Amino acid sequence: MLKNYRLSFWLRLWLFWLLYFAIHRAVFFIYNHSTFNEYPISEQLQAFWEAIHLDFSTAGYLMAIPTLLLIGHIFSVKFINKFNYILIVLIGIISITDTLLYHEWGYKLNAYALSFLMYPAQMMASITIFQLFLFMLLQVGMISFGIFLYRFSLKIGLNNSKEFEKIYFNKIIIYPIYGLVSLLVAGLTFLAIRGGVGLAPINQSAAYYSSHAPLNHLATNTSWNLLFNILKTNKASKQAGIKYFDEKIVQKNIQEIYKSNPKEKQKILLHKNPNIILVILESYTSDVIETLGGEKGIAPHFSEMTREGLLFNSIYSTADRTDKGIIGILSGYPAQTHSSIIKEPQKFEKLPALPAVFRKKGYATSVYYGGESEYANFKAYWHHAGFDEIIDQNQFNEKDKNSKWGAHDHIVFEKVIKDLNTQKKPFFTTVLTLSCHEPFETPIQTPYDKAAKTETDKDKKEANLFRKAAYYTDWSINKFMQEAKKQSWYDQTLFVFVADHGHRLPKIYKDTRQTEKYRIPLLFYGNAISKEFLKQKNNKITQIGSHTDIATTLLEQLEINNSNFEWGKDLLNPSSKHFAFYCYDEGMTWITPKGTLRYTQVTKETQIKANTEQKKQKSNILNELPFAKSYLQALLEDYAKK
Repeated sequence: MLKNYRLSFWLRLWLFWLLYFAIHRAVFFIYNHSTFNEYPISEQLQAFWEAIHLDFSTAGYLMAIPTLLLIGHIFSVKFINKFNYILIVLIGIISITDTLLYHEWGYKLNAYALSFLMYPAQMMASITIFQLFLFMLLQVGMISFGIFLYRFSLKIGLNNSKEFEKIYFNKIIIYPIYGLVSLLVAGLTFLAIRGGVGLAPINQSAAYYSSHAPLNHLATNTSWNLLFNILKTNKASKQAGIKYFDEKIVQKNIQEIYKSNPKEKQKILLHKNPNIILVILESYTSDVIETLGGEKGIAPHFSEMTREGLLFNSIYSTADRTDKGIIGILSGYPAQTHSSIIKEPQKFEKLPALPAVFRKKGYATSVYYGGESEYANFKAYWHHAGFDEIIDQNQFNEKDKNSKWGAHDHIVFEKVIKDLNTQKKPFFTTVLTLSCHEPFETPIQTPYDKAAKTETDKDKKEANLFRKAAYYTDWSINKFMQEAKKQSWYDQTLFVFVADHGHRLPKIYKDTRQTEKYRIPLLFYGNAISKEFLKQKNNKITQIGSHTDIATTLLEQLEINNSNFEWGKDLLNPSSKHFAFYCYDEGMTWITPKGTLRYTQVTKETQIKANTEQKKQKSNILNELPFAKSYLQALLEDYAKK
């Protein structure tokens, strides 16, 4: 009776956890249905079967302590129940947080996402009252149902714990077979955690079955993925985790990537020491810029500016979050797969930074941000970067803080104009906008207000809210430039506009790795640029590049040493290699004129998307794989050493 009772309790506990994971997956699937509905229903449902391996492994971790108590001489149903209730609450919170975040971020809950819990005010600013209510409702529902399911699944254990303990203490000696059963139970739990008897322990690839990332995410157990990511992130911070090639091969490939002829660089500036205003546009994807193939009408003023200034039309962000984009722009440093260097002062303090370079050259340096500068460790990095002045929400009147994130864009731009009129020249000023960020609040009426209010489809409604915010930012930029043109310093000033990252909206990209999502505008603008050069190039530079190339390009124009910016190339040198790189939790994407090459680290899978003229020569793109791998390996090794 003892062994049967114990084994029954153990098996029922296993069943409960597998059901609880399946329920979360169903909630995740339903809430994010618009992400999956373009795939065949059979492939969608297949995720529930493919998930079983990681679900078993996760259950094994959660079962470890109860299993030890069950097979040892310490058995208390009351203690095990309390222990499992705590786990149910924890798993419920993790599951629902993942469900809601995935809709916006496009990837599973990870250590990087958890780092933003340090900034609760900013996180709350990103969500509406309805979203908060929905979050709480789903949390309560998930946890309550979990507790109900637990009590139902382990009904025998809960009702007969006293009887069992009496049997155990009085009759344990007459059950020698119990020892064998205990070993079997312990062995099976260990095998579940490890994923079987194979040479390699289980990893995410056990759940990956599709070429569509969202389906693989659906099949991946959230709690297992979070634990794995936290452990991997900690390991990655101490040592490089990827070894594709010998160090000599890596260095040879890196040298080839950055090889160029200095004699071919082109000069576009009319002044030796122009003022520079760098405007970093929150979430300003190329999909809202008509001249970059985006929708007409969302950013009419900026689109017109691209016809007057120098537009770099093949630029990609280094990642999909602001904290990584800022590092890419100001320090020319690429994003990492599982972390953000801005969160680690001991590492970012070893990076070069544009403001520091300009300050040494006699420039006055300042940065403007309408929000809280402590968010995501911005302030610490900006101090290191060499900004003399950091202007954030604390320098704005309360009446102007009519956005959940802080002062709206046009308010910040007004202060920039006012301050620069008394600023020492030359100056290097950076402005980080924020209004094109969730919840997409705007202080003016836009053509998209009605659609944003009346649309019932969740994704389409969000897309219209995004258009609304992007339209307002465009309006703010136009207002700013009209005022700037009236100032005495305008003719000696180079304006650089670039997005911090792209966005899944308004196109509603469902695959977080999609290349189009990372394409962003980069515009050099103003009378400091040679009109002859603009005419010669038809106002466009087709060189493929990234955030990491901006610092190098600017310093080359000013004939300032840029050797410390090792990850950048000169976008105005025709001999520079055409490429862009961005990475994410699962791997990386390498972009060349031939097409794009996507490499998934988990499955070791390489996907190719060739340009029209290259479709019959896909092998040409595969030749780029060693360069892409060398780049990622060198980056992670460099990050680990800092």
